[in-house]
Amino acid sequence: MGYDVHITRRQNWWDEEGQDISAAEWEAVVAADLGLMEVPLWWNAGRIVSKNSSDAVIATMVEVAKTLGARVQGDDSEYYDA
Repeated sequence: MGYDVHITRRQNWWDEEGQDISAAEWEAVVAADLGLMEVPLWWNAGRIVSKNSSDAVIATMVEVAKTLGARVQGDDSEYYDA
């Protein structure tokens, strides 16, 4: 088990309602920046997830979230903006 950090458009990453990030949107972001293939991120159920993220990965997630019109939230509900 580990600690996950999520890129989401929902109020909270665990909410069942709200706008998803589609797999196609995620694939387009990765295609535009192939370096993201080296970052431990994956698409799951309408959000992008990373497990046990370093500060560098979280910073990358914040940039990706801006591109997707989303935000970054940890398992304990905290938001990251930088």
